[in-house]
Amino acid sequence: MQRLVFIFILFSTLTGCSGRQNQNTDRIKSNNYAQGFRLIRNENITKLSVFNPWEKAENISVDYYLHPKGSLLPDSLSNQKVIKTPVKRVVCLSTTHIAFLNELDEINSIVGISGSQYVSNPKLRKRIEAGEVPDVGYGQNLNYEQIVSQQPDLVMVYGVGSEVTSFTQKLEEMGIPVILIAEYLEENPLGKAEWIKFIGALFEKEKKASTFFSQVEEEYLELKQLAAGETNQPKVLVGSPYNDTWWVPGGNSYMANLIADAGGDYLGKDNQSNESFAISFENALVWGSQADVWINMGNLSSKKEIRTADDRFKNFRVFNEGRIYNNIKRLSPHGGNDFWESGTVNPQLVLRDLIHIFHPNLIQEEMIYYSEIK
Repeated sequence: MQRLVFIFILFSTLTGCSGRQNQNTDRIKSNNYAQGFRLIRNENITKLSVFNPWEKAENISVDYYLHPKGSLLPDSLSNQKVIKTPVKRVVCLSTTHIAFLNELDEINSIVGISGSQYVSNPKLRKRIEAGEVPDVGYGQNLNYEQIVSQQPDLVMVYGVGSEVTSFTQKLEEMGIPVILIAEYLEENPLGKAEWIKFIGALFEKEKKASTFFSQVEEEYLELKQLAAGETNQPKVLVGSPYNDTWWVPGGNSYMANLIADAGGDYLGKDNQSNESFAISFENALVWGSQADVWINMGNLSSKKEIRTADDRFKNFRVFNEGRIYNNIKRLSPHGGNDFWESGTVNPQLVLRDLIHIFHPNLIQEEMIYYSEIK
């Protein structure tokens, strides 16, 4: 009932000047997997809603209205967050945004970036090294003057907490449109990738975005079905200690879902959180004795480095008898990892790598993001 009331209000707002209502012009574009956004189109106006756009956010919804450049803005939207489309100049405050723009052929639209040293995309790296795309900082170190000088149509932001609103508000007060992108909170790998539809709408490339996502979805589901036929699921250990604390993915997290879809038995699956949780080294030792495969241990690239990091790893059965792989095959010179960049929008490629690791009889192609640790 609440949804019907919402739709009616939106429709009335966007068409009030016409004096007529035509329910057929209001279209909600439902998502197959993504939980963090909704898109509603009405004639020339598209409403994008972002839900709970940072960690631990509850009952928060932020609405944006996309309005074609050159057309008259309805009075009803004068006090709303309006983004003029198509966006032509954008500042990205997360490297994951780069991968979405790459698939939309919009890399050249990027005029500012946060954390430029971590960028993996070769096209954007060339532009950064040529001085065409400056680093604008982030959070308390955001360079507002630099952003203004780039004359962006939009700043794409992610937030790890509510403090993000302090600098988004300041940017808006300076007349710079801002939009929150929360793909990183999606638990379903396809849910992350589906945010390309959201971003595609900003560039008036919804059809291209939908076509790309449909292909990703088809390939992902085919691979998932392939792995589902394997009854022997290897037990999987994830991660390594950081400052003496071993953080592992929650059992309902993005990584845990990838492992399950690839036919692996994740040892942290019983914790049903979607967030990482800490385990003791003693617990890790138990898991290390049970695991057949160990993945994602930071930037460690050899067994020697693993033992140097903590000599106790030599007591892990998986260290001595199992298989060890790390997602470090595509590191940038300064520590960026393309696993977290292009892998976000291409979960089918990550899934293929994991199936190769868990069930090498099924996938023989060379891995894209993972390397075997020896």
